[in-house]
Amino acid sequence: MKYDYVKGFILIIGIVLLIIVSAYFFNANKSGSSTAPTESTFISASSGTAQQQTTIKVYKSADTANKEIENKLIDTFTAKTGIKVEFEVVPGDDIYKKIGIDLASSISTIDVIPLENPLPLDKFVKSDYLLPLNELLEASNYDADAIHGKYLTKYNGETIYSLPINMTVWAVYYNKKIFDDAKVPYPPTEWTWAQYIDTAKKLTDPTKEIYGSYMLGFDTYLYMKARQHNISAYKADGTSNYDDPILKESLKFFGDLGNVHKIQPNWLEYKTNNLQWDGFMTGKYGMHLVGSWYTGLLTDPTDYPKDWEWGVTQIPTDGKGTNTFGVTYTYAVNKLSTHPKEALEYVKFMAEYSAEIVGVLPALADPIAQKNSIKHIAELSEGSVTSEDLSKAFFDNNLGYVQEKNIGPSAAEYSNIILREGTPYLNGQRSLEDTVKAIKEKADAVIQLEISSKRY
Repeated sequence: MKYDYVKGFILIIGIVLLIIVSAYFFNANKSGSSTAPTESTFISASSGTAQQQTTIKVYKSADTANKEIENKLIDTFTAKTGIKVEFEVVPGDDIYKKIGIDLASSISTIDVIPLENPLPLDKFVKSDYLLPLNELLEASNYDADAIHGKYLTKYNGETIYSLPINMTVWAVYYNKKIFDDAKVPYPPTEWTWAQYIDTAKKLTDPTKEIYGSYMLGFDTYLYMKARQHNISAYKADGTSNYDDPILKESLKFFGDLGNVHKIQPNWLEYKTNNLQWDGFMTGKYGMHLVGSWYTGLLTDPTDYPKDWEWGVTQIPTDGKGTNTFGVTYTYAVNKLSTHPKEALEYVKFMAEYSAEIVGVLPALADPIAQKNSIKHIAELSEGSVTSEDLSKAFFDNNLGYVQEKNIGPSAAEYSNIILREGTPYLNGQRSLEDTVKAIKEKADAVIQLEISSKRY
């Protein structure tokens, strides 16, 4: 009898305890206090413990911030790391001037800075705006030399301020529909500038508002023939080389494409009508000379739907200057970032994965990665181009490869001088001789200022 009483008592106590424990876990789950991921926590892939979710901020130009591909990149990154990303949108064209002003204020805590070419990178390094990454890279076991090889930029032989996101090679993209409608054969694998101009003239049809050629407002177009000859805008002593005949010839050549041959919008028309960097995607231009980053637009049916196929071939030459050119696009971390480790995680992610997601050429040392990227771009083109087409345009040809930009003292200022002083000539308001003279004089002035201040 006593034994039965004890058993009953234990049973009652057990039921009570079960009710109490169940109620506790029900309330805990209801209040969100469990370790399940919520809007404010995430599960660390390495430790499996709940952590406060970090949000980093990234500068982004207004014309790219709302693209669907940008959302895909940050969604993939957040899913992989648990770190959220917000864009700090920079309006207007000269975004690096505005970013520079922001960074110079010493109050900007925007974490990540995209750098589309070596000029803003160099300027921001010299201005001491960027965080040296070596220690953080070492702590995270990221071997930047092994991963990026020749695409990695170092200062003083060792300091890393940015990681390369992708590399570019200039080529000519063409709209097959415009060629077919005009009954003009597609461009050959190797060709000359004379052939390019002749082809563009056959494609140009003012009645349909179609130009045979399209080029942008980048400084590179104003000296591209000099780069093909591997002639720098700097002399050996660091002063301006704009008295070299090939730089004068290059400026005239570019101006003549719009003003004389009338195969593309001239400089005044381009600027007055506010024509855009992605204008080729409107379907109104037969050919477009630009870097290989453009494959990201051509293979993006969401942001750039089109009803025409495209092709690609190598850059034309004059038979003597036989180089193509390009740059590396890099990401850096603000020296004043409040989340430097998380910012570096984003930079590393972009460096290793963004090229594949976007559909451009990666800046990776592994040759297999380059071959795979070519294959991937061809697949994304949905039959427009083959891997062989892309390989011949970018790599498997008789062209050399040189740096697109002029690198030296006051390089960013020099670039702006070329654009600013070149404009009156391109608009028919100043002679060619006076223009190249003005470029050289003003470039020498800023170069000397930098050299004398010992910042270079």
